[in-house]
Amino acid sequence: MALSTEAAVRELQTASSVYIAYSRYTNLPYVTEGEETANDQVWIFAKEQDIKAFGQKLLEDKILIIGMRYDKKDYNRLFSTLYAIDVNAVVWNNGKESAEIELSMIARQADFDSLEPSKRPLFNPALQLCGIYFMQELRKPVPQDQKEDLHDLEEELLANLRKAQFLVPMEVSPQDPKKISVPFLKTKNGDLLQPAFTDVIELEKFTKGKRLRAVKVAFEKLPGLLLEQSKAMAVNPMGFNLVLDREQLKRIAGSV
Repeated sequence: MALSTEAAVRELQTASSVYIAYSRYTNLPYVTEGEETANDQVWIFAKEQDIKAFGQKLLEDKILIIGMRYDKKDYNRLFSTLYAIDVNAVVWNNGKESAEIELSMIARQADFDSLEPSKRPLFNPALQLCGIYFMQELRKPVPQDQKEDLHDLEEELLANLRKAQFLVPMEVSPQDPKKISVPFLKTKNGDLLQPAFTDVIELEKFTKGKRLRAVKVAFEKLPGLLLEQSKAMAVNPMGFNLVLDREQLKRIAGSV
């Protein structure tokens, strides 16, 4: 008998820890489209050896993943991440059988409808999801002509970038509130990148307790915020890390 959805939900919710397949190309959960349901899925395993076997099989298609362990106390953070990247299902593997579970059956999405728009945390789930799919395909180590649907994925990504808002961090001096500096990331060759984030979860990965403020800006404003010494803007540098230089930012924004 196949594993029922109800049994899969019970197993997942009562597991003391689980292993999530993360893509090495995005530093985010590995996402696939369900063959029968067309749901956007993340793979969750009960046992470490099973996620390792899953990763070995994916290597045949040049797909690189890593298993990330989540203990039960971290499940809320995990499910919040899945909602933030617009995933709507998980595939649960208990070591013998697998079953797809709708995300809404195991976790509730935070309800922002009752909040005033100005007080709602920024999220761009559609942008996160298409960015994940695009980067998973773009960074796959295969010839360009073997990267499926890359052009369509890029067009979808660009469309979502243009209509999104972003969080741009700034550091305010405790001694002088008028003194503001912009944090940078430095590449291996010494180039400076300015970070921008699609949501509060990605921002928190970067700040990690630092005294930073963030302003919310539309994509079309990003080219004007890029400082002279900055080589490019890095969108979600701790996530899918989309690096766009000044000309690319202007072109996507439609200003050139």
